[in-house]
Amino acid sequence: MNGRREKEGPKQSVVLLSNETTPMVAECASTENVSGNGARVRTVRPWKQNTRVLVRSSLDELRTRARVIYCQILTDSTLAAELEFLARRDAWITP
Repeated sequence: MNGRREKEGPKQSVVLLSNETTPMVAECASTENVSGNGARVRTVRPWKQNTRVLVRSSLDELRTRARVIYCQILTDSTLAAELEFLARRDAWITP
């Protein structure tokens, strides 16, 4: 079986994303899935590959830095960005 072996966090949650260079400008995005290593989020803004971002959950149980792995256009005119957390975030993972 070739699947992810780690536990996943909230399937859908709201997070704030901001570029590390301009952290005061944030965008609300929704997670599609979350693991200890990263998250896939739906966004309206295109994010460049390798951009460093700050990620903060709406309930403030997660604050971390991440790197954009890719950003792709989806059929409903939104985008999906895959984020890799720069430090493993098991605290946000649910059993």
